[in-house]
Amino acid sequence: MKIEAVCKGDAYFYCMNKRVLITLHIAFWLLVAVVAALAPALARNNGQFLSYWMVAFLFYLTNFYANLCIIFPRWMKTRQLWPMLLSWLGLMIIDTPIIIFINSLFGVYQAGDYWYKTVKFFFHSGWILSMLLPVSIGYQFALDWFRNDRLRRQLENQQLKTELAFLKSQINPHFFFNTLNSIYILAYQQSDKTADAVMRLSDMMQYMLYESNGEQVPLHKEVAYIEQLIALQQLRMLSPDNLQLLVEGDMTDITIAPLLLIPFVENVFKHAALNEPNEKVSLQLQVSDRHLTFHCRNKINQDHKDSVGGIGLSNVKRRLGLLYPGKHTLDIATTPTHYMVTLVLTTH
Repeated sequence: MKIEAVCKGDAYFYCMNKRVLITLHIAFWLLVAVVAALAPALARNNGQFLSYWMVAFLFYLTNFYANLCIIFPRWMKTRQLWPMLLSWLGLMIIDTPIIIFINSLFGVYQAGDYWYKTVKFFFHSGWILSMLLPVSIGYQFALDWFRNDRLRRQLENQQLKTELAFLKSQINPHFFFNTLNSIYILAYQQSDKTADAVMRLSDMMQYMLYESNGEQVPLHKEVAYIEQLIALQQLRMLSPDNLQLLVEGDMTDITIAPLLLIPFVENVFKHAALNEPNEKVSLQLQVSDRHLTFHCRNKINQDHKDSVGGIGLSNVKRRLGLLYPGKHTLDIATTPTHYMVTLVLTTH
């Protein structure tokens, strides 16, 4: 079975990282072997030097990974220096006679040379390990840093998703409360528009529950939802034509975070002077070159002039900061009589 067959999602990237690490290790040791093979000593005594190097290379390889996989991880837990130094010394004491014996089998060491060669190899190995051990320690520190950084980013991403889900969940009851209040007024007035309002609410709830669960939704569906919301609001207006949404541009293949514009529209419904005969509410949506511009302007209802904004707008500001960092501008302007919002964002 191929490795890709068992590696899916995050596991696939983990397997890919493992393969990259193994490749880097092999490349590193091949480089060390090639550099040693090209050393001048090889030219002086090919056979003996090659035999010596093969055995010494095995020694360095063993000690490097013993430090990387056993000694250093234990030190990371205890933070005691002396046990680590004694472990290194113990490795050299154990490995040196073994290496000397193996080299004698290849004829590298002659009779009478064992003591001299042993001492020489011991200090030579200590010098080599003094270079390899910092490499293994530095490698382990770097590996731990990358792992911790990856874990930190995963936790931040999960926290971000949790916060976005919470912010989005706040929109639903906020909208539902406002809409039910509108339908209640129609029912209280025994209006024949009540049934139509309930049907529109049903269609909108279907969108909210089943079609807006993804990270992005088609812009045309979001616009259709806003149009339903406006139509529902028009049922309770004396002059429905005073509230209109003007859409310009091609929405094909344009997506947006679901329910992102709803708080702006609801804010208009809540605070605008909708029933003044000569006061028109302007809602404009323009799409051009992957940029979306949403603009609304309304006269402030003086009965609600001190409560403009609220939870809905603070919610959408936070969502914009999380979903479109550096890719949006939001301008909110208030005069004694009018309230204006302009949102420009780069769509996906």
